[in-house]
Amino acid sequence: MVLEVTAKDNKGKTYKETRSYYPIGVDLDGYMRYGAWQIKEIVDLTLQPKTTQREQVVFEFDKDVESADVTVNVYYYISGKKGDIIYTKSKHLVFK
Repeated sequence: MVLEVTAKDNKGKTYKETRSYYPIGVDLDGYMRYGAWQIKEIVDLTLQPKTTQREQVVFEFDKDVESADVTVNVYYYISGKKGDIIYTKSKHLVFK
């Protein structure tokens, strides 16, 4: 799964942050490995079903920014490069 947060301010500048949740295989020294013969342990960094994960994303806008459009997308990757959007939400923020 991938969480993608994008903000676009009223001046057209775009901010983006991405976070990934996936299991990784590690060797005896704790280094990430991909080969099945190298993996000695699985570290599960996935989001478990029916659980909630709270995330906080902070963007530093310029002082003269008056508003921003923020979009949150959650992608689910079954395999490879093709991800399907399973959740999306947009909000217009006004700064005073």
